[in-house]
Amino acid sequence: MMPLNNHVEAPAWPCKPRLLIGFAALWSLPGLVAALEIGEGFDLAALTTHGIDPKVSDYFRSAARFREGVQVVGLRVNGNPLGLVDARFDAQGELCFTPGLLEKAGLVKPRGILLEGVTPDQACHDFLGQFPATMVRLRPGSDEVVLVVPTQALREPQWEAGSFSRGGAAALFNYDVLGYDSHSRSGPTRFVSAYTEAGFNLQDWIVRSRQFYVSDNGKTRTEHLHAYAQRDIAALHSTFQAGQLSSNNPLFGGIQLSGLQFFPDGQSRAPAGSNNAVVEGLAQSQSRVEVRQSGVLIHSTLVPEGPFRLSGLPLLNGTSDLEVSVIDVRGAKRSFVVPAASFAGAAPAAPGYYFSLGELRRTAGEEGPSPVIAMGSGTWGLGRDSSAGFGLLSTDDYWAAGGSLSSVFFQRVSVNARHNLSRDSHKAVSGSRSSLSVSSPVVANIDVNFSATTQTRGYREVTEVGHSLRTDDLDSYFKHQYTAGMSWNDAILGIFSLNYTRSAQFGGQTTEHVFASWNKAFGRVDVAFIADSQVGGKRARRDASLAGSGPGSSLDNDLSLRLQVSVPLGGDRRVSSFTSRRGDQFTAGTALSERVNEYVNYEVGVERDIRAREQSVRGQVDLLPRYTRVGLGVSRDPLGTSYTGQLQGGAVAHEGGLTFSPYTVQDTFGVVSVGDIGSAKVQTPQGPVWTDFSGQAVIAGLPAYTNSRVEVQTQSLPRQVDLKNGTQVLAAGRGSFNTVDFDVVKVRRMLVTANDQHGRPLPQGASVLGKGNRFLTSVVGEGMIFLNDVTESQSLRVLLPDSSTCQLNIDPGTKPDNDKFYEAASAVCRGG
Repeated sequence: MMPLNNHVEAPAWPCKPRLLIGFAALWSLPGLVAALEIGEGFDLAALTTHGIDPKVSDYFRSAARFREGVQVVGLRVNGNPLGLVDARFDAQGELCFTPGLLEKAGLVKPRGILLEGVTPDQACHDFLGQFPATMVRLRPGSDEVVLVVPTQALREPQWEAGSFSRGGAAALFNYDVLGYDSHSRSGPTRFVSAYTEAGFNLQDWIVRSRQFYVSDNGKTRTEHLHAYAQRDIAALHSTFQAGQLSSNNPLFGGIQLSGLQFFPDGQSRAPAGSNNAVVEGLAQSQSRVEVRQSGVLIHSTLVPEGPFRLSGLPLLNGTSDLEVSVIDVRGAKRSFVVPAASFAGAAPAAPGYYFSLGELRRTAGEEGPSPVIAMGSGTWGLGRDSSAGFGLLSTDDYWAAGGSLSSVFFQRVSVNARHNLSRDSHKAVSGSRSSLSVSSPVVANIDVNFSATTQTRGYREVTEVGHSLRTDDLDSYFKHQYTAGMSWNDAILGIFSLNYTRSAQFGGQTTEHVFASWNKAFGRVDVAFIADSQVGGKRARRDASLAGSGPGSSLDNDLSLRLQVSVPLGGDRRVSSFTSRRGDQFTAGTALSERVNEYVNYEVGVERDIRAREQSVRGQVDLLPRYTRVGLGVSRDPLGTSYTGQLQGGAVAHEGGLTFSPYTVQDTFGVVSVGDIGSAKVQTPQGPVWTDFSGQAVIAGLPAYTNSRVEVQTQSLPRQVDLKNGTQVLAAGRGSFNTVDFDVVKVRRMLVTANDQHGRPLPQGASVLGKGNRFLTSVVGEGMIFLNDVTESQSLRVLLPDSSTCQLNIDPGTKPDNDKFYEAASAVCRGG
């Protein structure tokens, strides 16, 4: 990710190629040094030839690292992408926690200082000394810094400071539409889903409505998720919500209510999707992946054939399992569960008090009473590295209590425990559920995590009160859930990852899911091996609606193995070959992919079933036409032809008109304008955007109560357009609508070839005078006069060497060419 500096253009005067090569070599130093590596050392002669000090071989010998000094990198904190930041690195390539970095990341600034800077803004604060549980991941290959910090390290919102923006009014509409149409010998299969979000921001109030529309082979349904109003309450350092909600109580999360709730601001400080819950799997063909939580569809997307990894999911809460379905275009379905205990440690509860009150909302088609529910809990800090919580939930015929404990031991081992009790007075049954999760970096490059959840047969959720449960239903409830995960990054052996989940039901049935992968780069060739295994039948009655009875929903042993090799072909083109085995099916294939530019990616491939001796072909293109995102695909095999498509983006209606965005618009957002210049590229915290015909673009998301940088990439501006300032920094209050205006200066430059009345070029050195005999410039060789700013017709005087003068009339015309640095014209200087 290159820094975005204001550019200065000039006429195409000759330049020294050696100087340009020197700058290029300096900028791409780590990559160039890596390219010149030979065996275990470096080609010192080649380094010297490129003008690089051979001492850098010692710097980059052990591993790729950031260059010493200030670099522009992408910043991610606890899974939340915060955009670009100026990061300082020391002589060993280690990160320096400067005040600017801490401010951008929303982190507490320690008093201790490790290294004084030239200025106070460049000082390195002892952040790791004060918060030793912090994990720092430096990724120089992608110009990214990833931080995982304890909640105590997150800076509280600057409520009292009042330096953040507030107010504003705008409406928004987000959409994510996907579908496929498959024609085969067994008949057509058609599926369309549309996730939409509508709402507005008004004087720091956030109003949203989210819903799904699904059409599956002519059977349609609409699934309403939420409709609520939200606002931060500064006096209580909390957030208030009212409407159709999903409770985010850390002990009783995921309950669908019609009512109101309060919770600490830390629960909403990060935008949707800023968490470390990850779903990994292997798709045998182009498939649709659906992720549900608490019975609600929270994410649906199309994935190509091969391994997939979904992160940044918009979780409803941190306490309910994720139910995942992988459905191919023929309707075959595989299902598995990601237990909540496996990601609870990544999103600890924010300290403070939680309260919810409302009527239980039943999902479509679900029967039973809708009792009024009241729940409350508190989370308190216990020293620097521990916190505890306790809460109660009550209805007419049901009550529950819960407690939690989170702590960090030995400055590395994170432990989270939770215990819940329930009592169903109507059925006279009681029970309990307990969960424990442990995560720790064993050494610098090895991370491990474990979790266990167990419940008794009498444990009930409040949503199950009033239901008539049969013995078969109770037998399908899980008794134990276990997860284990490990990741190992070794410079020689590659990257290993392993995730294991096991669930046992009261009826004796068990299911196991294992996903393992190994990746290694041999030079520029990438090799990967993936194993995906699912053992057992359908998991539970509560998953029956997810698993269904389609093909693949009750496989006793489903093992998939895949080996793939990816080789670069120059530029952004790669060719990948793979072999895959699943049961008795053995396939092999090759695909060519290319990133044509920042707007177009494509992939074409061919596969062959070795045993059946059948062949299939496929193609996929992903487009970013600046104001939306489009994905189109087609595949053909012996069974028929399938077409897929996906359309994503958002739109914002504001005082300046209607502006479209290729990204989902978040709770806090804005609009940037660059005069009336269209197609200007602007870097925002969500990613790059381009202005429309009116010079406006959407800032899809702004982190609340922290600084964000909005920067115009001036190389994208017309050559006769300059900016007074190409970067602006703003701090937005949650729910505000922000407008960022960049002042545009249009400069019309002209290169005039001037002759006298006899057709001879004006002599070199003659002075050119403007109004009031003000000196403007002088004539250069061949009678050329360069005028820096010509906005209207004007008459100039030229003072000749013999002390005589002549009059030069300049008419720039009515239509400037903004794409040229200067315009060429000719004129005759007449005696005056």
